[in-house]
Amino acid sequence: MIKLFFIFIQLTILVIIGSLIIDYSFPVSITFDEIIIFTSTSFLIFSVILIIFFVILVLRISFFFKYRIFKFGLSRQKNNYEKGYHAFTQGMIALANKDYKKAIQENKKVSYYIKDQSLNLLLKSETLKIEKKFVELEKVYEEMLKNENTKILGLKGLMKQNLYAQDYHHAFIYGEKLFNLNHQIDKIYDTLVKIISKTNNWHKLIQINEKAFQFRLIDKETYSINKSIALYEISIIKKQSALKDSINLIEKALKLREYFPPYVGHYVELLIENNNLLKAKKYLYKSWRHFPHPDYRSLIKLLSIKMKVSYSWLADYITSNTRSLPQSKILMAESLIDKQKWTEAKNHLSSLLEHKPSREVCLLMSIIETGETNDPQKINAWVSRSNFGEPNNVWICRFSNISEEKWASVSKEGYFNSLVWKKPASLTEPTSSGIESNIIKYINN
Repeated sequence: MIKLFFIFIQLTILVIIGSLIIDYSFPVSITFDEIIIFTSTSFLIFSVILIIFFVILVLRISFFFKYRIFKFGLSRQKNNYEKGYHAFTQGMIALANKDYKKAIQENKKVSYYIKDQSLNLLLKSETLKIEKKFVELEKVYEEMLKNENTKILGLKGLMKQNLYAQDYHHAFIYGEKLFNLNHQIDKIYDTLVKIISKTNNWHKLIQINEKAFQFRLIDKETYSINKSIALYEISIIKKQSALKDSINLIEKALKLREYFPPYVGHYVELLIENNNLLKAKKYLYKSWRHFPHPDYRSLIKLLSIKMKVSYSWLADYITSNTRSLPQSKILMAESLIDKQKWTEAKNHLSSLLEHKPSREVCLLMSIIETGETNDPQKINAWVSRSNFGEPNNVWICRFSNISEEKWASVSKEGYFNSLVWKKPASLTEPTSSGIESNIIKYINN
């Protein structure tokens, strides 16, 4: 009614304007080429107004119908979305209840009702997982990459797919993109580190480690250790082709993880190989004071050969400020055994025999008895006693509790930075030292 009223008002105004125009009308002529048209000002003005009114009326009618059509379409779209969202909800509930048949049915409804691919792709990916259609699933993940709402899910899915297929190269590519897109993704940094440990791409570890520390995903200690491991591994790779570069890299690693025995061992080996014997001697001396590790004994013996000095002399120099330490006494005993000085060697071990001696000490005593007396009864007594002796410290994985002969940045079970130097939990666990030669076989995951 209101619209009709406004139309009536508009017509009334038009009539009034028309009557005013008629009152003030005068004749005019319009010429087109040789054609002359006679009319009046009132008729001319009225015609123009009528045309304008007609155009406005047509536009309003057109807008009215377009609005109705749009409203209808919007209503239908809303209705379809509600149906699609309901189907999505039912599908997710079905997945939670392990009703996979219904989940697949609801997924088809979502595809029909919703043109926005976000929900459709999400439910479709979950149903394809159930059906174990991994080829189709990969295509869905790739489709997710084209949609900003599902890009993260797509990258995460592709990373997992490639991890499952043990394609660590592509797994890292997708993982790195995911990390750069959103570094707050749960355990994404740890996942990338694990992938790197499989691919030995240690340069990438340095890059990722820097970003993780910048984003405060890791503390300073983790940052330093992980970077030092990467530098250590790169140093090992460089050893064959660029000895000086290898030395520089391990020196950087030692600044981040000072006097860490595996790094020290590698560094001293490089110094010896580069004929920096004096530097190697001084660094072994310092390292022994901080951490008298049994792995250094073989290095001390090697260095004594290169320097053309006796093993016992160099051992005496290395232990000059640490005589009371058990490892120093063992080192001196071993060096004297090398010279067949049985009594002196035994004297160095005497204080370690007062309580429960370690397996290593018992085995050393069996060697001394072999050389000094060659008495089978005494020898066997020490060998037998070693089976019940205090276990030696070994490298043990803190996740699996399995011991390993040597330290490695990745354990034989695939754990990154997991090996710690400590005593095994039981006396039956395998140990390793310069004296014992137990060989342990592991199965890689």
